[in-house]
Amino acid sequence: MDYEGFFKGHVDGLRKEGRYRVFADLERSVGDFPRATYHSSRGPVTVTVWCSNDYLGMGQHPDVVGAMHEALDRCGAGAGGTRNISGTNHYHVLLERELADLHDKPDALLFTSGMYRIGQRWAHLLQACAAAWYFQTRKIMPR
Repeated sequence: MDYEGFFKGHVDGLRKEGRYRVFADLERSVGDFPRATYHSSRGPVTVTVWCSNDYLGMGQHPDVVGAMHEALDRCGAGAGGTRNISGTNHYHVLLERELADLHDKPDALLFTSGMYRIGQRWAHLLQACAAAWYFQTRKIMPR
């Protein structure tokens, strides 16, 4: 099976349908929330970003930035791996406790990335790939 051609066909189909995602190249500046610089193919442009997870601008609040610096100075930068491989970062444990308390729940679970959503997309692609492999195999080894 031509896997490269198979996936290229799917990606080309997404482009043709207008569903291929191209992510905006954004640069945020402290103190200028919610504005950002969009680095477009025609050069930098100032834009307003309201669809951020930082919709309250807390990522630029001096107390938040200070806490981040404290954590960096204490623990360094980088996740160090997923929690099932290298354990859970203690700051994440503390945040989960705070979230559970805030929502009056016994526990909370923090997802540190959008990998769950990305995993769903991979599942759809792999499902299509498995179906193609199945049909290819049936042609070679019919029942």
